[in-house]
Amino acid sequence: MEDQNSEKISHPRTLHLHIGIPKTASTWLQNKVFTQLDHLHYLNCPQSNLFVAGNNPEKKKRMMGKIFKSSSKIWQGFGDTIFEDMLGDRSTWLAGGRDLLISEEAIGRQGSRPALLAAHFRDMKLLANNWGFERLNIICVIRRQDHWLASHYAQMSDRNPGASQTGFNGLIRKVTSARESRYQFGMLLDYSALYDHLAEVSGAENLILLPYEALNKSPRIFLQSLLTKLDTPDDKIEEICNGTSATAANVRSNQGVWYLQQKRTRIAGIPLPGWLLGNSKKTIKVTPDIEDRIRETYSESNQKLASRTGLDLEQYGYF
Repeated sequence: MEDQNSEKISHPRTLHLHIGIPKTASTWLQNKVFTQLDHLHYLNCPQSNLFVAGNNPEKKKRMMGKIFKSSSKIWQGFGDTIFEDMLGDRSTWLAGGRDLLISEEAIGRQGSRPALLAAHFRDMKLLANNWGFERLNIICVIRRQDHWLASHYAQMSDRNPGASQTGFNGLIRKVTSARESRYQFGMLLDYSALYDHLAEVSGAENLILLPYEALNKSPRIFLQSLLTKLDTPDDKIEEICNGTSATAANVRSNQGVWYLQQKRTRIAGIPLPGWLLGNSKKTIKVTPDIEDRIRETYSESNQKLASRTGLDLEQYGYF
């Protein structure tokens, strides 16, 4: 009995949340890494018909996207129904004794409102206690702001017929302007503010922010940090590190150029190849002026984050 109690103290039953942010290898982690974890119950972007969300059936099913856009009070009024939809009968789940990992970048998208996100986690944590979770553990991958914005703009460019370097420059101007989007959309990239709000809820010991750049530089070290945070057994960590190829998708070239995604021309519903139309790939580039403007906007925040977490963000150009 004493051994069982000491095990419980060292590893309380945990609700792990991997919250994105988008454009930080989330899909690769969800499909190539988390699926190998057999010591916990894993939910990849939980689907549900509990909510009505416009006319898009796919968005309607993305449970966490709908929840985290709502008031945090949803956990008090509807939380047990949400957990039951994800996990089934409460008594059966409690008897199973397993940890839970939920991965969903739709949660991370709400980082532009870090105080609201923290309020959600606070109420979710209280509700999760009733489902046997003694600890809330939050995992978030961040990415250098100028590269994130370039990748985001390139990814969304097929929805923007006028996508261009001029358009990208305009996005940078808005995100770095206090009069426009710095304290709206731009807060998504204020990682220090995000860290402070989440650490207040979970405790710094139950929160980890990992740089996307560390995955590119040293996949093994990145995975070891991530998997250790998920209480993964040592032998499984070694197995995943040895057998997983870190080939996370990225639209950026080695020369710092991002290729824009153009909407495909179709005839009778069949997309025509670009070479047939004589299309050449459009690109955008993070120029020195853009780098300077982004660093001027986020450098202080990044330095605070490095100081609080011990992350060496300077080597990746965050400041």
